[in-house]
Amino acid sequence: MTTTFTDTFNPDDIRRVYASFAADYTIVAEWTGLRSAAEIASHIAAVKALAEVQYLKEVHIQLRSAGGAIRQAAAYRVSTNASGWSTSRPGDIYWDSERGDDLQLIVFFSAKWSALPPAERDAFRELRMPGWGPSDFNGSYGAMSSTVDRRYASRAYGMERTRYSS
Repeated sequence: MTTTFTDTFNPDDIRRVYASFAADYTIVAEWTGLRSAAEIASHIAAVKALAEVQYLKEVHIQLRSAGGAIRQAAAYRVSTNASGWSTSRPGDIYWDSERGDDLQLIVFFSAKWSALPPAERDAFRELRMPGWGPSDFNGSYGAMSSTVDRRYASRAYGMERTRYSS
């Protein structure tokens, strides 16, 4: 583990932290067998594009049953005040899927995204997030138990992972 103390970050810091999320997502997607290599690469590229320009507020990975119920989830919340965090290594996020399960990736956008003119948001979505659509998920996992189990940080930029299970 390392600890850093600074109140600034740069694009390299964002990429370092994002790489930990990408490793976690790849592990889940491959372990469950619910996403192809091409889908994994496409999803990772979209989240990377959002992170690099600071449009990303949160990203959620959800394992849903055939009936649509969330069986397990992990939420990655961005922080630009992570300079005192101890950094964890990615991993330990193995989920067993069942027949009919689905793996969903949901993003919440930052205030910087919301400040963009609609035409710029649409152009970004078309270029970087083809095939992505709206979600009715509000960010709440209700009565599911939660554990903050990882923090990924580089200087002041970080992501905190919270895992949810029923």
